[in-house]
Amino acid sequence: MQFDNPLREAFLVRRYKRFLADVYHPDWPEYAAAETPLTVHCPNTGAMTGCAEPGMRVWLSDSNNSKRKYRYTWELAETSSGAGICVNTQRANTVVGEALQLGLLKSLGPLQELRAEQRYGYDNRRIDWLARDAQGQQVFIEVKSVTLAEQRQGYFPDTVSKRASEHLLSLIDMCRDGHRAAVVYCVLHGDVQSVQAAAHCDPAYAELTHKAKQSGVEFYALQTDITPQGIRAIGELPSK
Repeated sequence: MQFDNPLREAFLVRRYKRFLADVYHPDWPEYAAAETPLTVHCPNTGAMTGCAEPGMRVWLSDSNNSKRKYRYTWELAETSSGAGICVNTQRANTVVGEALQLGLLKSLGPLQELRAEQRYGYDNRRIDWLARDAQGQQVFIEVKSVTLAEQRQGYFPDTVSKRASEHLLSLIDMCRDGHRAAVVYCVLHGDVQSVQAAAHCDPAYAELTHKAKQSGVEFYALQTDITPQGIRAIGELPSK
């Protein structure tokens, strides 16, 4: 996935009200100091632990729409060690879709008839990707972005997520109906080497993952390379 336009570099002042962040850059003539920051859109509803520290170098996409309330969107951050993080969770579906088309999740097997954002289940919710495997069996794929990293271990979610648990319940239903169902953790943090459910952040979700695995739900993790030019899927990481 390549960014449509070059990203604009800045430094984070603070993230607040979930969807807002203040940034600055000394080379921006219109925002020359932290005392006069620029407010941008933050497309991430999570806790963003370790991803939103004041002073972090960040990158913004430009909507080129001066009429939009917040013209810029926060896309990337960089840790003190230089690891890239994509904080825009909306990018995960595109990155995973490209990986599925390229067959980079080899454990999942070859897929065909790949379709995005399809209605499914008894509650008519949307699945991120729907496909068929080599045997013609339907495969329901839910994508989750991973940005929480602790000692190179990635965790999902980074806060209590009732919605994530509801998605697991829907995938369990699909398995019971004779289909395949999978969760793909899109790792959007350069320091992560494996992924597991975050029992310390959302015990209910972590417990439900065990039930999901017993019901046949498959779990995968996708490694990515994150730069200001784009996000490239690399291959699988261990998913515990």
